Order: sequence, then C-alpha cells, then structure tokens
Amino acid sequence: MTLPTRHSVRGFRPEPIPEATLAALWTAAQQAPSWCNIQPWRVVVTAPPATAALATALQAAARAGLPTADLPFPLDYPEPYSTHRKACGGALYTAMGIARDNKAGRYDAWLRNYALFDAPHLAVVSVDRRLGPYALVDVGVWLGYLFNAAATLGIDTCALASVAAYPATLRAHLPIADTDLLFPMRIGRPLK
Repeated sequence: MTLPTRHSVRGFRPEPIPEATLAALWTAAQQAPSWCNIQPWRVVVTAPPATAALATALQAAARAGLPTADLPFPLDYPEPYSTHRKACGGALYTAMGIARDNKAGRYDAWLRNYALFDAPHLAVVSVDRRLGPYALVDVGVWLGYLFNAAATLGIDTCALASVAAYPATLRAHLPIADTDLLFPMRIGRPLK
C-alpha cells in the first residue's frame, strides 16, 4: 500500500482551492471512524478575503500579548519529546537560513505563523469540551484522514497549533461555538 506523501508547507500561493475540491476533502475526511459515531470534530474554514483579515488580526494579537490557548500547551517537554522538538525547530530555522542568535529573524519567522504563511484558507478544528478525552482521540483519527485526503487531492496543508493560542481573536472573526479550539491548519497550494 502506498500512502500519499505529505509535508508541512510554509509558503502558499494566494489562489483559493476550488469549492468542489474542498468539498471532496471534507467528504473523504468524514469517512473516519469515531467512538459511538459522535463525530465530535467541528470545523470552520475561511476563504479570501476573510483569511487575510483574520491573519492581520492574529498578527496584532501575537504582537500585543501572551498566548492563552483553550487547551494549554506544555510548558516543559520531557524526554524524548524535548529532543524531538528542539531538533525539529533547529532544522526548520536552518532551512530558513536563520541563525540561532538572530533574535529578530526568529521573531519575524515566528510572526509568519500568524500571517498564516499567506494561505488562502484556514481551517479551525474544535471539539465540545463536555465529551472528554475520547473525543480528542476521535479528532486525531479524523485529522489523519484529512491530511491523507488532502495529499491525495493535491492540497497542501500545515498544522498550526500556535494560532490556537489566540482563541479570542479566532472567535471574534469566526462563527465558532462554545468549544475548545484544538487545531488550526493552513490549506492551499505551495509557492514552489
């Protein structure tokens, strides 16, 4: 069995994905199994020009204050996760040509997360907090289906946990119910 290859894109073309292609993506992801078939994932998807307006608001929020995610990120990563995280970050900054001691360059690169790397779409996944941890497992399975379906359809994606750290900004711009924001992702076609 050959699975499609996927990677995280950090530079997108501005053209939106056709609505029919996005519909095929969501249809494929809905094939994911879920506990008691509750399908706990809730998704809001932006399209231009709303995506750019949201990116501007997210950048302002990131510049103005500290993150306050609905589900807090770990403060400390125990081993082996700390090593994995540092290696990934080092490889990413090296690929971007940003030295470890280049604080301004690192800050600008961090801020690009909130510019959504110019993706035409942002999908924000949330879950009803009343459903507990099994719903989180279901969302993880669904995301696996979603990412593989995107790769099969020639759509590029990138997980974007950092954006979940500003839920007030997301809720101010998107019709998100009283759910825990889990997982934003950029969707589009790569620059290269």
